[in-house]
Amino acid sequence: MVASQCDSLNLLSFLPDAGHQVSTALLDPEIGGCVPALEDGRGLLVDPTMVELDDALVEAFERASEDEATLFLSLVGHGEYADDDFYFLTKDTGLPVDSRRSFLFAQRIKELLGRYSMLDGLVILLDTCHAGIGARQAGQRWLRIVGEAGKRFDLLTASDDRVAANGCFSRSLVSVLRTGHAEFGERVRCADLKRVITGLCPAQTAVHLGFDGTREVAEADQGLWLALNSSPAWRRSPLAGNPAAPTIERLTARYQPDPQLGETVGHLLTGARLVTITGEEGSGKSTMLAALARPSVAGSYVPPDFLHAVLFASRGDTAERLASELARQLRRSVPGFADAEQTYRTGLDDVGRSGASAFDLALLGPLRTLAPQWTGAPVRIAIDGLDDLDPDVRERLCGLLRSLSTAPELALVKTVATTRDPACLPPAVQVRLVMAGSFEPPEGWGPPVADPAPVIQEPEDSGDWGSQPGYDTGSPTSPRITPATLIIDVPGQQPAYHELSFGLTTLGRSRNAAVRLGDSRVSRLHCKIRWDGTNAWLTDLDSANGTFVNGQRVPSVRLAHGDMLRLGDSKVTFISVAQEETDIEQGTGAVTSPRPGHAVLLELLGLAASRGPIPISILTAASAAAGGPDRRVRVRDFLAGLGDSVSRTRAGLADETVLWTGEPPVLFPDAAARLHARLAVAASEVPLVTGDDEPTLEQSYAAATEAEHFWLAGLREDALAALERRASHIPVENRERWAAWANRAARELGDTDRITLRCKARHATWTGKAGDAAGALARFEELLPIATAALSGGDEDVLSIRNDIGHLLAEPSGIAEPAP
Repeated sequence: MVASQCDSLNLLSFLPDAGHQVSTALLDPEIGGCVPALEDGRGLLVDPTMVELDDALVEAFERASEDEATLFLSLVGHGEYADDDFYFLTKDTGLPVDSRRSFLFAQRIKELLGRYSMLDGLVILLDTCHAGIGARQAGQRWLRIVGEAGKRFDLLTASDDRVAANGCFSRSLVSVLRTGHAEFGERVRCADLKRVITGLCPAQTAVHLGFDGTREVAEADQGLWLALNSSPAWRRSPLAGNPAAPTIERLTARYQPDPQLGETVGHLLTGARLVTITGEEGSGKSTMLAALARPSVAGSYVPPDFLHAVLFASRGDTAERLASELARQLRRSVPGFADAEQTYRTGLDDVGRSGASAFDLALLGPLRTLAPQWTGAPVRIAIDGLDDLDPDVRERLCGLLRSLSTAPELALVKTVATTRDPACLPPAVQVRLVMAGSFEPPEGWGPPVADPAPVIQEPEDSGDWGSQPGYDTGSPTSPRITPATLIIDVPGQQPAYHELSFGLTTLGRSRNAAVRLGDSRVSRLHCKIRWDGTNAWLTDLDSANGTFVNGQRVPSVRLAHGDMLRLGDSKVTFISVAQEETDIEQGTGAVTSPRPGHAVLLELLGLAASRGPIPISILTAASAAAGGPDRRVRVRDFLAGLGDSVSRTRAGLADETVLWTGEPPVLFPDAAARLHARLAVAASEVPLVTGDDEPTLEQSYAAATEAEHFWLAGLREDALAALERRASHIPVENRERWAAWANRAARELGDTDRITLRCKARHATWTGKAGDAAGALARFEELLPIATAALSGGDEDVLSIRNDIGHLLAEPSGIAEPAP
């Protein structure tokens, strides 16, 4: 934080107090959570000379780069623009400004960003008064200068005339950081502050610039945030600390309240114990549930503090993880729940504890304990994602909902859940959503229009630069990973060329298509091409006349160099420099170049997405082993360019998780197996949980996915070893897990495969440890003849089964441990 007067100009009465307040807020552990960037612990630099400011900046950049940390710079004082340069006026600056007597701030920032390459992003807050240039023009110049460094940064500036300067920007910034805002999400970003400060400081023009390292973006890198939202409404809501908070924020970003939301609330307020929100995929079920959890976007339909817990489940979640998250939220939102949980667990004997599931221990038991003395409003729990869970976990979560909505002693609980198929749930009040249809006139309907030339879609000049979300501004550093070009040939028109940029490109007749084709037989949005820098995937968008590749109609296909596409009467040729060079290398006997690191990382993201969000630490380890980016900051550099294709929880922090939300990559089986092995090994390096310690994020992920990735890599023995190593401290959870794996092994490998027999034996073992010795004995006795016939009487697995049967017969309450 720098607060500086300039001896050559008028005194600014709000300094250094405004700088001190900003520094204090950013360093507050409950708000900004920053630490001083200078080794001597100073959080504020007051009235530095030009040399002192430069020395401090060099030290701050160096330390942040060494720690791979995000650097926050806040400057309050005088600024000056001359030609294309921005000068921050230190105490000893002379006028007129020049590079010898004045601090060339923007240029110096560019140099330092280039030198200290391991900086994990930069956030700049600039409260300067100056003359001679408009704020928007100033922002454009900032982008041009600092953007050349090719690093992620976020800039918020509010500039004004020197006569009107009063520190409004800094004072308002501190006020918002300390009080929060009900309409903000979990984290306060520069884009949020721009909207608020614009209203609080009408004499100033607030400008926000986001740069993802390659181009200007309307929404900056998710990891570049200023503070936690201090709003009491947010902090007491079930979204505080909720892994689903980014998803809920995204779903409700432009939410328009729906009367069916009010209908859902009405059912929950008038006695319904279970309400199901049903509908086809894409009908808005998750969005409606998200609106229930965020009353600030729901108009008058949802009362404040309506929900006590909200869960967004996903494939890869275990019953233990789901139970733990719901219990965490209820401890915060339901008075007495934490005490009831402690009372319930203390009262369990060994038999009761062995036979209790994660849902019993974390939810059902504590709620039953709490119920007799409960006098408050109903406890309302919302659950989304039933349809996305693994079948065995889905059935168990349905069982939890069944207990919560039918058990007489749990009448204090009201639940709402989304699903396409409520068959596994008990009878419930149903709110059915119907997908909004869109009418597109048949081709040729309406008056004829002149066919436009094939052009690349450009945004209209609105006069508000930087306001188009996700739009490539065409800056020299826009992403050009490995060139791929479309040669577009529309009958009667000159051929056009379009170089694919990273991500998604749509082709069609509509103005909304990225590549617009003037062909009446082309649908409005005809097809799309996703390009990752190495590979391109073509998908037809239900076009009327179809998409043809090399003469064959295709719904989707991976494109190869030289492929000829036909859309209506138009021809599009796909040219890939990467594949062209590979062809040349193969023809000359040269060694093919290794795959680009960004492509490896994208493939890892796509594979990991099938098991839910992945911790960035594990993703980085797998990427490094597979030849991708090998440092966390490099991974984040790449993630920033993916925009909404990734969802990041606790972005920018050590325990960040990442979920790829785009289409999964198309990989050859051997390539997918190798990458699954990398993910498995990275997960296997996470330390085991010790004793009764609460598992870390990485430990929970490893327990849920390590075996899965080994299995998908074809390493069956390693998968079973991972299941053994990552056993839960809850016997019932181990029993259910081995039951699911036994069914899977039988389905994929056959009933008599050794792996299947081992899974069934472990299922039997944990059946006994969960308190059902008779059930365990029956399973072993059923398994023994099958194993003997498939293997041999002297096989070690058969002998192990006999040993377990002997222990159960001799001591029904005990069961042998497996051989190491």
